[in-house]
Amino acid sequence: MKHRCNVLFYLKRGALLKSGDVPIMGRISIDGCRAQFSTRLALPPKAWDVAQNRAVGRSLEMVRINRELDRLRLGLMTTYETMLGRGLEPTPEGVRDRFFATTTRQEHILQLIERHNEAFKQQVGVDRSPSTLYKYRSVQQHVEAFIRQDWAKPDLPLTMLDRDFITAFHRYLLRDAGHRRNTAWVYLTALKHILGWARKQGVAVGDPFADYRLRSEFVQRTALSEEELRRLMSLEGLNPMLALVRDAFLFSCFTGLSFIDLKRLTRAHISQFGDHHWIETVRHKTGSQVQVRLLDVARAILDKYAPKDPRSAIFPLPSNSWCNRCLAQLMQLCEIEKRITFHCARHTFATTLALSHGMPIEAISKLLGHTSIRTTQIYATITRSHLDRELNRLSDEIESLSHCWRA
Repeated sequence: MKHRCNVLFYLKRGALLKSGDVPIMGRISIDGCRAQFSTRLALPPKAWDVAQNRAVGRSLEMVRINRELDRLRLGLMTTYETMLGRGLEPTPEGVRDRFFATTTRQEHILQLIERHNEAFKQQVGVDRSPSTLYKYRSVQQHVEAFIRQDWAKPDLPLTMLDRDFITAFHRYLLRDAGHRRNTAWVYLTALKHILGWARKQGVAVGDPFADYRLRSEFVQRTALSEEELRRLMSLEGLNPMLALVRDAFLFSCFTGLSFIDLKRLTRAHISQFGDHHWIETVRHKTGSQVQVRLLDVARAILDKYAPKDPRSAIFPLPSNSWCNRCLAQLMQLCEIEKRITFHCARHTFATTLALSHGMPIEAISKLLGHTSIRTTQIYATITRSHLDRELNRLSDEIESLSHCWRA
């Protein structure tokens, strides 16, 4: 029985690439049934002729694209005719899968992640951060360890990356790798982003994360109270390294700067407007602009450490892990029974100093350099002192009602 078979190409306009190009998709139709596929080609939307189903223009790139489209169309139609000749019932999925199985090398999971990470690496310093690359490489290491443990193989075909794989990998992160729920959530979300990138490249088919619910759990953000800040500020007799780490940590508490932004801070980032000094810098993690006015404590610390050379770092700090070990010693000296890391300085600035004293969360978000206010809302823990002030205000406003009460 002869069927009606047709192959056409179209632009996936909803998947605009960073280059401004749009992926070219293909569709094979047999008797009204359809199957889609990626051509792994892309071009500017204006360079596509919908009526002719081809790229327009005489540039070498447009010629190459049209030749590849001709090759795909001819190959799919030939595969369709071959299946008919062998007495097979051709379906759109069957023709597509048979054709691509014989013309492309099957990609593997770790190969895909490696390709993604290499492409991501090229954007580091442009619009991507080294810390995010480190996260993706950690995902790659965990997936490799998981495959070796559960399958005793160096890699697996991409076709095995399904919902069962995701479920088992999630269990591996929690049980075997010993990660907490939020850390596993970070790695799974990163893997989901990698697969999204792969689909845009025309490599992965389907979404194994479809209907797979990824949830993080709320974690109370650790911050120092005002009384604990006073104890830390009043410490005396510290050696030079502990004094440097303590002062840099306090500077971060009163400015909200992250460790990496603090370490890169120079006098060139300090400007004066009227009677006040401001920090003007770009946040390393997100590339967003940060403008923070120096409060009295921060200004005093700056005067103590600012070098003469405007290009030299104000705080010549060692690594983050080393500073965190110093902070652990400082907390012991202050008799503070909290696990404090350098990042807790941002929590302290957001909650103890800013939010608790009535600063709007929109302003806090701007000061912290967040690209989304949802990120800032994580810090929005209302402290007891803030609640006490608000309840006192409420009590004063409704005091007249108390006279109406008769015991």
